[in-house]
Amino acid sequence: MPSIDPAPVTIDFTKYFSKESTGRKRSQLKELRPYFEIPGMISFGVGIPHPSTWPVNGMTLSIPFAGKSVFIPGHESRSPGDMLPLAPYSDPVKGDHLFPDLSGELQYSATYGTPHLLGWIKEHIQRVHAPPYNDWVNLCTAGNTDGVDAVMRACFDRGDYMLVEEFAYPGLLSPAATLGINCLGVPLDTEGLVPEALDEILTNWDEKEREGPRPKMLVLVPTCSNPAGVTIPAHRKREIYAVCRKWDVLICEDDPYCFLQIRPNGADSPIVPSFLSLDTDGRVIRVDSFSKIVAPGSRLGWITGHSTLVEKIMNTRESATQCPSGFSIAAIAAILRAWGSHDGFEKKYIPYISDIYAKRCLMMIDLLKKHVPDETIELPAPSGGMFLWVRLKIESHPSFPAEDPEAISKKVFKSMIDEKVLMAPSEFFKAPSISTWTKEEEAKRIFVRISFSLPPPEEMEEGCRRMGRALAKAWNL
Repeated sequence: MPSIDPAPVTIDFTKYFSKESTGRKRSQLKELRPYFEIPGMISFGVGIPHPSTWPVNGMTLSIPFAGKSVFIPGHESRSPGDMLPLAPYSDPVKGDHLFPDLSGELQYSATYGTPHLLGWIKEHIQRVHAPPYNDWVNLCTAGNTDGVDAVMRACFDRGDYMLVEEFAYPGLLSPAATLGINCLGVPLDTEGLVPEALDEILTNWDEKEREGPRPKMLVLVPTCSNPAGVTIPAHRKREIYAVCRKWDVLICEDDPYCFLQIRPNGADSPIVPSFLSLDTDGRVIRVDSFSKIVAPGSRLGWITGHSTLVEKIMNTRESATQCPSGFSIAAIAAILRAWGSHDGFEKKYIPYISDIYAKRCLMMIDLLKKHVPDETIELPAPSGGMFLWVRLKIESHPSFPAEDPEAISKKVFKSMIDEKVLMAPSEFFKAPSISTWTKEEEAKRIFVRISFSLPPPEEMEEGCRRMGRALAKAWNL
């Protein structure tokens, strides 16, 4: 008989964990969290939008069972009196794809997504990217992370290789490792991933040596990338696409920062053409999100790709997220409708939000030039987004070449923490590589990722002052 003694029994929970759970890798960026809590720390380490950029600053919910409506505050909106005047409601006109209605949104939805929002997304993709083949479809996701996870689960087996940028987002590297996928970094330059390096890796692939087949997919962030902040120009995208066609490699275009690129003339400055816009074969899987242009907590995005690929990706969501939140779908559809659908979104809101980030980006460049000795850093050409990928001139550090470049980098990071300014070191983003580098070459591959999206201007300037002091001390200037 089982024991009925009321005394608790100690359980060894570890025996219940799956291999996936036990072997789960966490993003190295989590290691920065303790530093956030240091009093007075100025953080350039996290890539999160400022709440002032969110297009919603309050909501009211009508709750019949409670017999009242409830106000939910937001950024700089702390009472119902801060709400904007209520616009009169009118049913959508015939042919309007945006038809937000909670009676439908809060019901179970088709896994591909709510039909009216899918209709809007299809029109959006056609207007902005115009894929040059016909058999493409869309799938709604719970944001980019959910979308890329679905792609990996649909396309990779344990032991497969996945090509990524040599400095890649840990939120990609960590789940890939957990799934047993071997990531392999492709070298970058100032225009992004180097097509010749990609071709060399694929040409010289040895299945026995690598213990796995030639990679079948390249996953990259082509616009204002995280962490490198690079936007791949159209001519480079064509070269990368040609290499992928040569070796029959798929491209996963993870593009959450697409509309945050610097556009000097607003809506009159076209965005850089996407991989999807060049895709004649159906080999591009594009992953989009509202996270950076509406709010991260919206958890709503979409995938575009060939119907055969997207069907398999959809199947992974049926037993996982199933479909995005109906509250998010209703709210974002209502926001898009309030902006004036496609015209308002493309010609007014997107240029407005990209201008906010462009000004922050250029401000940060100016402040770094002003406060940080140019003997210690090399600044990139800004393209927008949320990040600057600033190279530390380790080759000019007084401890080089006697000390290893990464060891010097760790000391520099510590010196900045001592000055109470935080940024993310490049070692957190390094993908596994088959490239070999001399000590002199490695010294020129040490960076820090600086995020300019969150701190207010006065903190940005003080943070740059602190960075300048820290690096001047580290270089004995």
